[in-house]
Amino acid sequence: MDIKQRINKFNTENRPFYIVDHESGEYSLCLALSFLPKEYERFGQEAFNRYAVEIGEPVMENGRWFTHGSGHEWKYVFEKAFENDPDSGRIKYDCETGGFFCYAESLSLIEDFGARFRAICMDGEKFAGLVSKALKEVAEKERLAERIRNTLRGFLTENPQGEADIMTPDGFLHLTAGQGRQLLNGGQKSVRVGDCEVDAEELLRQEITHIQQDLFRDGHFQIRTRAPEQAMEQSLSM
Repeated sequence: MDIKQRINKFNTENRPFYIVDHESGEYSLCLALSFLPKEYERFGQEAFNRYAVEIGEPVMENGRWFTHGSGHEWKYVFEKAFENDPDSGRIKYDCETGGFFCYAESLSLIEDFGARFRAICMDGEKFAGLVSKALKEVAEKERLAERIRNTLRGFLTENPQGEADIMTPDGFLHLTAGQGRQLLNGGQKSVRVGDCEVDAEELLRQEITHIQQDLFRDGHFQIRTRAPEQAMEQSLSM
């Protein structure tokens, strides 16, 4: 059976998933959510709707489109399904709101993952449980990332060339770009703040309550911080 015959066979047996040969050595597994065949027009959607109800969100937004079930969320579910498969790292993604698309340089790999994922999708309860678990984990990671982004650690990570005048609970601190990089990479274990020596990790966990960029000095910021909440400390230590 040649490549074209294999792809036709897969596409027939695994609708609405289909494989595309890019004739460049790469093959894509596709689920075009915006153009599903009529008999599959709500393929897998019930699992995403159940997740919305589970977390207290509306199933639809403005009565026009579903709250969950984008191509990006399908990607999270696919990744969760095969998180322990050693070959999953060979798959790359190019998803969008209206479609799930992944690709690899091996047709056999794409056929295997595609058939196995389709079988999971066809098991309503199993797929619903997978959707719930995958999306909850992603939501938790995003919440933690947002909280970290609002700390001095997040500021220094996003502004490696920036310097700042910082009013902390322990006093005033002027932090240069070089000092910031040293704090992030562990090269500086503590820093002098006012009359106190503050542990580097304690400083990096402090939450930013106010930030303003200097209008007259590029890359210079004025920042005010507060001590991290207990929940933040626990999250960062996990």
